[in-house]
Amino acid sequence: MKGLIYFSGRIKDLDKFMKLLYTMDKKIVAVDIDNTLVNVNGELEKRGYDINIYPHPDLTEKFWESLEGIKILYNAKPIISTIKTVNTFINFGAEVVIVTSRNIKLKKLTEDWIKRYHEGEPKIYFTKEKHQLDADIYVEDDPAQITKLITLGKTVVIPEWPYNQQFKDINNTIYYKI
Repeated sequence: MKGLIYFSGRIKDLDKFMKLLYTMDKKIVAVDIDNTLVNVNGELEKRGYDINIYPHPDLTEKFWESLEGIKILYNAKPIISTIKTVNTFINFGAEVVIVTSRNIKLKKLTEDWIKRYHEGEPKIYFTKEKHQLDADIYVEDDPAQITKLITLGKTVVIPEWPYNQQFKDINNTIYYKI
């Protein structure tokens, strides 16, 4: 055993998760930020947004650059189950990088948030084409990104939100509770 194992998913996914761990050494894991590492949905709900609508038509790139959007991103709290899952991957020898679809204009805000909640300075990639990183494993909530990654045969670890339930019976997906 290489260390403490954390898993908050379905029993059905536990076997897949354990097999993944024992092949984790030297793999690259790309972890999404919004609603994977950071609970942006919690802040949106506080402001009356329906998080079941994804993508929400009011939450445009311009919105996220506005004062309200920046406040939401700044105030969002970490998702502890993601942090524990990612730490499990690290304990089993994975290299973890952060990847986000956020606009590069939000780079400083994003880096400051990461520094506030995480030790060290992980690599952060800003791209809408996350699959181009060619990581071995992705931790991702966005259905469009998940679809692309599954099509490419990537393993996707998915934080369970109402809007991304459609991938539960696919072999290379593993869900976990947030």
